[in-house]
Amino acid sequence: MHRFLSLTALCLVASPVGAQVAPEIGYVFPPGGKAGTTVNVALGGAEWTPDMQFFVHDPRLQLDATGPLGELQIPPPPYWFGAKGRLSALPLLRERAARFTLPAGLPPGPIRWQAANANGATLAGVFIVATGTEIIEDDQQRGDRILPALPVTVNGRLGKNEEVDRYKFKARAAGPVTLELTARRLGSNFNGAIEVYDAKHLKIAEAVDTEGNDPALTFVGAAGAEYTVAIHDIDHAGDRSFTYRLAIRPGPRVIATLPACGQRGTKREVEFLTDNGTGQLASLKKTVTFPPLGGTGFQPVQVSEHRLEAGATREHGAAYGFPLSDLSEAVFPAALSIPGAVTGILDKSAEARFTLTGKKGDRWSIRGEAHRFGSPIDPALKLLGADGKQLAANDDLPGTTDAGLEFTVPADGTYQLILTDGSGAAGSRRALYRVSVRTPVDGFTLHAAAQKLSLPLGAKTTLNVKAVRAGNFKGPIALTLTGLPAGVIATPTPLVIPADKNDLAIALDVPANAATSASLVAISGTATVAGKPMTRLAAAAHSATVGNVAPRSPDELETHSLLLAITMKPRVKGAPVDKDTGRKVPRGSTHPADITLERLEGYAGEVTLRQAARQSYQVQGITGRDVIVPAKSTKAAYPCFMPEWLETSRTSRMGIVAEVKLADPKGNVRTLVAPIAGFVTMTMEGALLKLSHAEGEVVAKRGEPILVKVRLARSPRLTEPVKLELIAPEEFLGGTGFQPVQAQAHRLEAGATQKLASAFRCAPVLVAAGVAEAELRIEVVDAIRLIGEPVLIIRGTAIQPGDLKVVSETAVKLIRAK
Repeated sequence: MHRFLSLTALCLVASPVGAQVAPEIGYVFPPGGKAGTTVNVALGGAEWTPDMQFFVHDPRLQLDATGPLGELQIPPPPYWFGAKGRLSALPLLRERAARFTLPAGLPPGPIRWQAANANGATLAGVFIVATGTEIIEDDQQRGDRILPALPVTVNGRLGKNEEVDRYKFKARAAGPVTLELTARRLGSNFNGAIEVYDAKHLKIAEAVDTEGNDPALTFVGAAGAEYTVAIHDIDHAGDRSFTYRLAIRPGPRVIATLPACGQRGTKREVEFLTDNGTGQLASLKKTVTFPPLGGTGFQPVQVSEHRLEAGATREHGAAYGFPLSDLSEAVFPAALSIPGAVTGILDKSAEARFTLTGKKGDRWSIRGEAHRFGSPIDPALKLLGADGKQLAANDDLPGTTDAGLEFTVPADGTYQLILTDGSGAAGSRRALYRVSVRTPVDGFTLHAAAQKLSLPLGAKTTLNVKAVRAGNFKGPIALTLTGLPAGVIATPTPLVIPADKNDLAIALDVPANAATSASLVAISGTATVAGKPMTRLAAAAHSATVGNVAPRSPDELETHSLLLAITMKPRVKGAPVDKDTGRKVPRGSTHPADITLERLEGYAGEVTLRQAARQSYQVQGITGRDVIVPAKSTKAAYPCFMPEWLETSRTSRMGIVAEVKLADPKGNVRTLVAPIAGFVTMTMEGALLKLSHAEGEVVAKRGEPILVKVRLARSPRLTEPVKLELIAPEEFLGGTGFQPVQAQAHRLEAGATQKLASAFRCAPVLVAAGVAEAELRIEVVDAIRLIGEPVLIIRGTAIQPGDLKVVSETAVKLIRAK
């Protein structure tokens, strides 16, 4: 998958939305928190509006917005140039402070959240509930971060290109230390790399995510030794959406278990294959008791750094989440029973054979799984008759590399089931597989065609529900929708999937006078099966491009909650006068792009033109400020600021959206977002202003001001004065390390973006027209913080008629006098 794939590229459009620009999920930071705490977070999204509604799929949690919607987050330097500078840009996001309230006792794992406004609904994002020590990276701190005692989980992000996050920790005892990076499973579309260095700065271990499954590694640590772990993207890319969780703990890492699943209500010996950091898998055996029938999810089994202990605390190792099953679970070379499952390790022959005996008319549901359990093999299944002829085969099921067959036995006799590997990974003890056979029982499952749906005011929208029948069940299924937005009517009445039918098209009718609200909706189906009532919730799959871009099974993308949003028609549309045609624009200047607007539905009020979240190529610092278009006006000029470092060999583009505020039929003021069709397209030419200074470094002497002579080269077209000012580097803007989850409220409420006092002080200098040189006097306010050889930025700004900026910068490297 291309790393810059659109967040909504795989989203199924369930109904036409008109010309609205629907909101998108970007990220949540920190991406996880401890059960029993209140976690203050920043929610990031594209084309969000002040009237966003937020939802969590688990009713035990609460998500509340606690602050206003922030400004567009423009990526900082360093930028990509050349070939990489022509890649599609990630969305520009706006942040909003919010709060997750996590009740005590909440089980660990992913929680889905979504948002909606009057333009539509987002896909689902992921927030991780945890139980251990949680640390939040401070974006302001530079250098290595010191971690507390292990185990610990760091919530961090790679906020810009070339960023490498480094953390120091100590191994409290000799033995294996495990590091696991969770990024793609959060929806972060980057491939991470983990590197471990010893106290002599020698790399002793690394894991690189070349397959898009998130990396993990285990190495052997020395008692009391200090180590540094470095986290970066394999292409050294970065973005505010590149959030991650790095878990570091003493102990081995479970690679596979035999059997792969635990049968509910049983007690048995399980073999754990673990990575102890030695390069060879170790085998540990433990008797595990699995919960009785009716238990759900996973059974945690404690794995300590030295051995498997039934009574080990969570701080002394990792709790392996054991998948549960209702089948009898055997280990190869045991026979495969019907129903039943067998787990094995595929040897170099890359083939495993099983004999199945059946009678004519028997139905078998067969699965060959490996990817679900993190195994590297790619299983395929073949079913042969008694004569050796192939009767059925499958390689990949939808959404996974695991295989499956549905088969009806044509005649009494024995059949050969063969599992093979297409990856070339067989022959290793990591090459685990699980083969299962079920006999379909009477019943059904339900599936909704869309997980999110826009419902235009005054219109009907269709939601399709499909029933998958099992066994001999052919009866009717009565459907119930709970949580519909106020006023929405579902027809036909009653909602029933008829006997022998598999689909029902539900018409959702929205009155013209309804409020534009959104809500989570559940669809349940009830039927009489074998003389007893059976109720099932409909599952819907959200896109793999948000929330989890590395699912091991399609089931991980399913949810029983649907988000329905009532939407309003747009009230404006527009286009650049010279859209998609190149216009020469000087670098470092502001281009006023002429925009024409067409007002719709009789709207005559103000329109706000805003830089769009979706831009072409890498943004490279291109910006545009909000412009208010007066009532009734149909023309405007949008200021596109083009930084001086843009390449002249490529075109640069600006995408724009139009926003209007309008009351819905119930008087609720909503913000409607519509696209300005086409990009403002520009090619770069020579700058109007260029700053420079004398070659070489500037020496900073204790107690003396730093004097920098700045040269100004101006185009004859620039006749305005230039304001020179100092821009201090990020290293001198504050930050102290980590912010614990419990104290995160202080960080957000105090304002994470409020910088501490700069280490430098410099009065701006106004340089009159025609003057080609000026001197800037820089005083060191805090010499203690003057570490290394910092680079200061001197910026020159001129304002042309129409409040159009012209900007140039020069970098000054400081060295301290000896």
